[in-house]
Amino acid sequence: MFLLSWIMFGALCSIMSRHKGYSAAIGVIAGVVGGIFGLVFILVLPDRIQEQEDFIQRDQELSSLRQRVAALERMQQSSEEPVSLVKPVPPMPAAPPDTPAVFPARTEEVIACPRCGRRQKGNRNGCYACGLPFQYENG
Repeated sequence: MFLLSWIMFGALCSIMSRHKGYSAAIGVIAGVVGGIFGLVFILVLPDRIQEQEDFIQRDQELSSLRQRVAALERMQQSSEEPVSLVKPVPPMPAAPPDTPAVFPARTEEVIACPRCGRRQKGNRNGCYACGLPFQYENG
């Protein structure tokens, strides 16, 4: 019985180590010498085959991005106008500093201050960050 379990752990560890990309001999040695502990050891080893596939995929993505950047640089050099990847945002018309921000009604919902963009509940009388007064149409 002992010999059978010894052979079984050696074979199981050999199969698992080959499946993870390691040498079958390492699996046999771990299974024969360590038994159940050898099997646990093989199970917690990182999967080398999956790591290689992930590396290849990242390398292909990086190569694709490099080609795209090179194409954008060539396009920018060939055109007279600089190529912008982001549309410019038109500036907001400046309001006088004491003009209150007008909201439809007080609410428990979160709102953003029009001046500084800080998020806060819509039941306040002013922004806690920049001091902009809030005014409500209904209340």
